[in-house]
Amino acid sequence: MNIYEKKIWWKLGLLFFACIIILITLIYNNKLASRLAIEEEKKAYLLSLAYKEILSLDASNTKLIVESATSTENTTIPIIITDKNGEVLLWRNIPGIDEEKSIFSDQDTARVRKELKKIIQQGRPPLEIEAIENFAKLYYSESYLLTALRQYPYIQFCIISLFLLVSYLAFSAARKAEQNQVWVGMARETAHQLGTPLSSLIGWIELVKQREESQPRGGMALGAEMEKDIGRLALIADRFSKIGSKPTLELHPLSECLQKTMEYVKRISSEKITYTYILHKDPGKLPLSPPLFDWVIENILKNALDAMGNKGKLLITLDVENNEAVIDIKDSGKGIPKSRQKEVFKPGFSTKRRGWGLGLSLSKRIVEEYHHGKIFVLESMPDAGTTFRIILPLSQ
Repeated sequence: MNIYEKKIWWKLGLLFFACIIILITLIYNNKLASRLAIEEEKKAYLLSLAYKEILSLDASNTKLIVESATSTENTTIPIIITDKNGEVLLWRNIPGIDEEKSIFSDQDTARVRKELKKIIQQGRPPLEIEAIENFAKLYYSESYLLTALRQYPYIQFCIISLFLLVSYLAFSAARKAEQNQVWVGMARETAHQLGTPLSSLIGWIELVKQREESQPRGGMALGAEMEKDIGRLALIADRFSKIGSKPTLELHPLSECLQKTMEYVKRISSEKITYTYILHKDPGKLPLSPPLFDWVIENILKNALDAMGNKGKLLITLDVENNEAVIDIKDSGKGIPKSRQKEVFKPGFSTKRRGWGLGLSLSKRIVEEYHHGKIFVLESMPDAGTTFRIILPLSQ
């Protein structure tokens, strides 16, 4: 199990744990809400009995009814009392209405009727108030406290989710910044470590070449080949030194860079690998850092060689679409499973036992951060090969 599979299991485990916490909170909160709802029902029933006594005494004395309703201890449950014809007699605790004022406006009355309609639509049956020669209905709904209690777990869930999201983004940004510092430090240290022995080797190569010139026996090839290898090491050191800081881009022919890198990889690979380069439309010169961009193409080609083994076909195509240069590199290798196609550019991902999993990660950094382009797996089928696509803007 690699680091990314472990990461997925950690995420699933934390998600499961969070769901358990939310479920427990909802169950406990619903119990509290149910108890409070029962208490409010009892309170509404007691109010209906109180109003029944008031109607029995004097139903025509509106002032007495209103004063009695106002003097009750109900300060939370919204109630509306109507007569037998459905006309509103009095109300209490309706949201948005100041009950301290003596005169209510038409707007207040309309709001009460709207609230009454809402209560009826909720399907809550009214409490009937029957008195001598009088009949009324008491409608009530949940108090603001009970409604808020029911909504609290969802509000809490949203707040916690927002906090976790912000924390995750902050942590990811800090971790990415730390990783970038590690990349930069590693790259510069590698370039520094390679630089010292390279300087010595270049001096020794000159001595070898001088001896070969003084004793010509066809040995010039030895010094020349060693010089090529030293040049290659110098190029690697230069690449690492450029990773540590943003390189300067200069105009270079893209097609020439692709062919040059392909020829180099071709020389060090099996003769059973067939290389094909197709130029559909030449984009001309693009802003490039040749040492770094060649590294990208080289990484993709070497990964393709590993996927194909000692036999296969490699196809590189270059075209221009929508004012962008499009490079496709297709191999006939074993392919990449669909579940892993998004992981191939992550640091540490590798299918090789001795692989560090840094090649494609560096390639993504070079293409996207330094050349402002895109790199991704265009398509891949098991035992049918993989196609990588690189898109570069023609101008920056």
